[in-house]
Amino acid sequence: MREDEQLHQVQYGSSTIDFLLRYSGRKTLGINVYPDKSVKVTAPANAHLEKVLSRVGKKARWIQKQQRKFSVLERPAKNLQYISGESLFYLGRRYRLRILKGSSGIKITGKFIYLALEDKQDRRKAKKLLSEWYNQNARKKLSERFERHRHIIEREKINFNSIIIRLMEKRWGSCTERGNVILNTELIKVPVDCIDYVIIHEICHLKFLRHNRKFYKLMAKYLPAWDKKKKKLELY
Repeated sequence: MREDEQLHQVQYGSSTIDFLLRYSGRKTLGINVYPDKSVKVTAPANAHLEKVLSRVGKKARWIQKQQRKFSVLERPAKNLQYISGESLFYLGRRYRLRILKGSSGIKITGKFIYLALEDKQDRRKAKKLLSEWYNQNARKKLSERFERHRHIIEREKINFNSIIIRLMEKRWGSCTERGNVILNTELIKVPVDCIDYVIIHEICHLKFLRHNRKFYKLMAKYLPAWDKKKKKLELY
């Protein structure tokens, strides 16, 4: 959750819809539902909370319909063709790839990832740029998330050496007897709370190698809903 976002909820029948609210300079209220089923609402700076809640309540049926569509989540494609219209995932959100002609570069705008190429048909270059972009963002974001949980290492007096971020074929993360935590760069495609789950999981393994009672007790201490995060990660 960003610093400028607030958590709110509305009741719809017997269910509750949680959403993050952010005020901005836009003139109309916008509601977005993401693949991880999270809901974000952007409202005009002068909008009263009561009106925002009322509007979200009126759209509750539509919101739940979108969430149901994401129940069977479209997984990140393993064999991209690097053509416009393909689905790409970044931090748990699905974006559509748009390839444009121009100086090489990548940016996210709205629900699209724009990839600029001097030759729009150069798929090898598209693959290279996208891979570099993912890896660069993975190293930055995973390092940031790891630092948020470094206090566990200090508080539990865990032997830690370093964090290694690289591509892994079959695991989201692992650790070594020397105190290294290894994180898969592919984690940049899953939701942040799933990234946190993997990080805390590997930190706990530095203290308890096996999945025993002590390990799960430590997991629950720092991530009470770890089992829900695990199931969520399995969707990817």
